[in-house]
Amino acid sequence: MPTLAIDIGATKIAVAVVSPTQEVTLRREIPSSELWNGLSTALLDVARESDVELKKIGIGSAGPINTAQGTISPVNIPSWRDFPLISLIQDLFPHARIKMVGDAVALAVAEHAIGAGLGSRNMLGMVVSTGIGGGIIVNGAPLEGDFGNAGYFGHTVVGDYDGGCNCGRIGCVEGYASGVSMVRYARNSGWHGEDFVALAESARSGDAIAIKAINFGTEHLSKAVINISQIFDLHTVVVGGGVIESGDIYWQPLKKALATQSTSLNLAQPIKLLPAQLQRDAGLIGAAMVVGLE
Repeated sequence: MPTLAIDIGATKIAVAVVSPTQEVTLRREIPSSELWNGLSTALLDVARESDVELKKIGIGSAGPINTAQGTISPVNIPSWRDFPLISLIQDLFPHARIKMVGDAVALAVAEHAIGAGLGSRNMLGMVVSTGIGGGIIVNGAPLEGDFGNAGYFGHTVVGDYDGGCNCGRIGCVEGYASGVSMVRYARNSGWHGEDFVALAESARSGDAIAIKAINFGTEHLSKAVINISQIFDLHTVVVGGGVIESGDIYWQPLKKALATQSTSLNLAQPIKLLPAQLQRDAGLIGAAMVVGLE
């Protein structure tokens, strides 16, 4: 039976039908700024176009989330604080079974099952985009925690730089290493571009400020990855999100920083750093899969 899947990010929200064989169809994308009006319209449109009744709904949402209350409070969507997402969706689909996880947990589940992390027992999946999220697989199963936020490491502190993160903490990973934060760092240093796509292009052209901003972000992200690796004794890390679409200009500094950070730790084996394989469908596929894991 197909599943209605929702992937809520800071910049965009995706809705689709996902088949039992992980095929994504009837996909819709809206800007996150459209909030509930846009999401509810997309859900009803997709359900209307589906040729079967959708009795399972899987959600992967930017965090933090509260699975006990069925609410979400994404750091980068300030209009949604304790937003009653589950109850509103249940009103639209009263007979559906609904399961919600963090968006990076959804990515981790999909990549572990059929993507880059296939064959690993323990794995960190992370999203590097407007924000930074994490999802952890332990002994083959996703770790959720008390309220669904296990692995949500983007707001753990790795320094004392005030990156202007919306969470309000000084020195958090996201304030250093998200696409938005690397752009902010570069602009504060005299660069004049608008977004991470432009920053990556400037770095490819040899712009010293752009290169420094990316190195600054990847250095601090790697610190957090090493911390998680040590805590959970995992050695497979899968990275998704819009930032890695920039290719080697981001990926190579991240690999170098991770190697540098891990040199003195005498890890049981090197950390295997892998790009996500499922690309923009990872969150939707994972959201659909978690309904079947209950």
